[in-house]
Amino acid sequence: MKRTAVLSLLAAAAAAAVWWWLAPASRPAAGPEPVASRLVAKAERRDIESAVVASGFVRPVVSSEIKAEVSGKIARIRVEIGQPVRKDDLLVELDPTLARADRDESARNVQLQRLNVEKLARDRARTEALRAKEFVSAKEMEDAVTAHEVGKLQLEVAQSRLEKAEENLRKVSIRAPHDGVVSDLGVLEGQIAVGAQSINSGTLLMKVSAVDPLRVDINLNEFDATRIELGRDATLTFDSMPGVRREGKVTFLAPFGTADAKDKEVRVFPCQIGFGSGGGVRPGISANARILIATAKAVVAVPVSAVFIEDSGRFVYVRGPAGEWQRRPIEAGLSDAGWTEVAKGLAEGDVVSLVRPAGQR
Repeated sequence: MKRTAVLSLLAAAAAAAVWWWLAPASRPAAGPEPVASRLVAKAERRDIESAVVASGFVRPVVSSEIKAEVSGKIARIRVEIGQPVRKDDLLVELDPTLARADRDESARNVQLQRLNVEKLARDRARTEALRAKEFVSAKEMEDAVTAHEVGKLQLEVAQSRLEKAEENLRKVSIRAPHDGVVSDLGVLEGQIAVGAQSINSGTLLMKVSAVDPLRVDINLNEFDATRIELGRDATLTFDSMPGVRREGKVTFLAPFGTADAKDKEVRVFPCQIGFGSGGGVRPGISANARILIATAKAVVAVPVSAVFIEDSGRFVYVRGPAGEWQRRPIEAGLSDAGWTEVAKGLAEGDVVSLVRPAGQR
């Protein structure tokens, strides 16, 4: 009998060992925090910064398309891509042959008209003298006066054409309109440049862009645009340059919304943030802008997901003494990406639900 009891105990122990090894999920173990505990949070004191975040591209504040004002063959290109230039530096020279010939012809025409006016002035003086002695008729006298006046007008026209020809001759030398760096140089010597007239846009020779200061162009939605003012501080970061930060200010905000380039039904407000160059930042790279709106220090705050919104306002679910959830209206203040200030309605340490509790509406 005793032998049988011992065998039974041994069999039970063996069965327990097998169960322990084959069913590990059934034995207690230290695991992750229960789901319910991850769906609550405590109201705590923290600093909150309300900011608008947007992305855009770095551009020069001043950039000019360089085009010829007169048509002609490109005789010489004086600059290269990436070359810094100062205002009035020579960029391109067009062949001056035709412009110089036009100027010379206009100058000779002025000389011709001046001689003609001198002759007509002598004829007028002679006719006036003869008229005084009644040797010529009144009509001859009037014709002499008219011829002299017409000659003077023709001299003025010729002088104007000479000034225009001289100006066109000066325009064959194309100069930088401001300090900057040369880019988009897409023409060659010997190529014909078409002048930028009212009937066409002309040949683009190059661009000259000022690289200090720079700006970032961003588009704001209608909600963010109402929170931004000129002169607001902004912090800029760059995807291609980790660790580089630049400080800037809002220098432009469009007064009217425009259609978004991707979705014509969406209205956006173009905005520009100006900042000083340096640190390797150059036009064309992408940038992330953070425009500071307001700051609240050491305020009671809860995660954004703990605040619920209805027509009546904002509210949270607070855990009561018995563990029940109580709906409580609050007065919300500033918000950032993760937290919302609670100006009224909560105390530090209150436990709130991050989801709507079961049975609550």
